[in-house]
Amino acid sequence: MARTETTTIRVRRNTHERLAEEAKLAGKSVTQVLEEVADMLEEERIMESALEAWTRMAERTPEEIARDEARDDEWVREIEANLPSGGQD
Repeated sequence: MARTETTTIRVRRNTHERLAEEAKLAGKSVTQVLEEVADMLEEERIMESALEAWTRMAERTPEEIARDEARDDEWVREIEANLPSGGQD
């Protein structure tokens, strides 16, 4: 009886072949290639998050900036007050 190849099996084989070929061309193992891809994806996610944060910072109104700075100043005073020297450095 002939085996029917499913799309899933075909895609998995194709992916495995592509990974093996890329690893061979780079002179690395498939595991090394996968680790590098995971690192690249993580870096991309971090960069997207940083861009989003910078965009939000750039869109703040002067009132929001003043409020945030006042809150930051309050936090600094609280931290300094709890230092062993009482913030008298």
